[in-house]
Amino acid sequence: MNKEWFFDNVKKLLSSMRKISAGTVLLIWALALIAGIFIYKLTGRNKPEKDVALTFATWWDDELEGETLSTLIAEYEAQNPGITIKLEKLNWDKIQELLEKKDSKDTNKNTQKINPPDIFSIDPYAIYELEKKALLAEMENDKDFTGNVVSIISFINPLYYNIDLLQNAGFDRPPKNQTEFLSYVQQLKETGVFGAGLALSDPRSVSQQLLSWIWAATGNFDPDSFSFTSKEAVDTLNFLNLLNQNLYANPFDLSKTELREAFGKGRIGMMIGSIADIKELKRTKINFSITTIPASVSYTKKPVFPLSVWYAGINSKSGYRKEAKDFILFLKKKSEKIAAAAYAVPGNGTLNRELSKEDPYYAKAFDMYEASEMVRELYRSPNISQLNGIITKEVKLMFQGSKTPQECAEAIQRSWENLEGTTPRVQ
Repeated sequence: MNKEWFFDNVKKLLSSMRKISAGTVLLIWALALIAGIFIYKLTGRNKPEKDVALTFATWWDDELEGETLSTLIAEYEAQNPGITIKLEKLNWDKIQELLEKKDSKDTNKNTQKINPPDIFSIDPYAIYELEKKALLAEMENDKDFTGNVVSIISFINPLYYNIDLLQNAGFDRPPKNQTEFLSYVQQLKETGVFGAGLALSDPRSVSQQLLSWIWAATGNFDPDSFSFTSKEAVDTLNFLNLLNQNLYANPFDLSKTELREAFGKGRIGMMIGSIADIKELKRTKINFSITTIPASVSYTKKPVFPLSVWYAGINSKSGYRKEAKDFILFLKKKSEKIAAAAYAVPGNGTLNRELSKEDPYYAKAFDMYEASEMVRELYRSPNISQLNGIITKEVKLMFQGSKTPQECAEAIQRSWENLEGTTPRVQ
């Protein structure tokens, strides 16, 4: 509404009301002034003092069905006149480069300059490093943030198994403990297929592909007292060492995508994967299901799952922290829609009806989640990238026969303590 037009018309109205007393005229004028100010503020309440353009860098878009992020951005912009969000689809390495370079010359496929992002999705293993380098805006005292980040959605990592392959080997259910798992793998090998696979070509796969076995074996452990030299951890390393003799391919040459593809072609009987793998495996012809990761012995306590999380944060150099925070919290409010598009369980921690209504896989996954304990990545550990590399190196030496499981565990624990500078903690 044009305020000059409003007040001009009020003046005309008042000048025509000659017979009204001066006191009444003043009263009407005051009421009109108040109404005008209210209407003006109401129509401009969401508009910032100046137009704001935010850059949002993320790789999530490639893992979402449809145009989820673009649709949400359009919705947000409609609700917040004067604010625009530019979506940059970049992998984590490129995002990190933009954050660390003072004057980035990186360009996208259209040869346009990409500005350092105001908001960005974060590799969980990089959170501590970003904090040390002061690249992540400090939000520690903000109740909406976990530390300096916001978790948008999360995924459990279950054990996948091929129902038909297990039945051909004489099994009518998945294995319940590590001893049974080794027995299943050996029996599957005799039918002409590989029992299991591990994908360790990327050290960032350590949490899902290796540590998940240790979390499952440890059970309801105390984060303050966990050690790689515990009996459960050493026993699990021994289990993995025995499993290595019958694995599909060399695990250090195999990616998680290649592992999933081999499973989808019926070459592997069992694997650990993200719950998001369901959507890809449903497109194959195999008959599969999901279950908990086997512990050392059949579960007497709650099962334990590693939990992968999508985090978002704000660039410490952004000039629009308030607006960036508002957009991140908007994404958090839309987490159920994002979870459905990413095929994520537990997603936002509540039963996602869009996923589970007509799909037994996701309904089962959520039941498993509710009955289990969760372990997040070791993202609060300093130099987690180095630790992942150390775990990979030591396990490789163990698989090659250069170290025993006990020696492997001791080497990892020493390195962890050296990196932490104190007794480390699991988050």
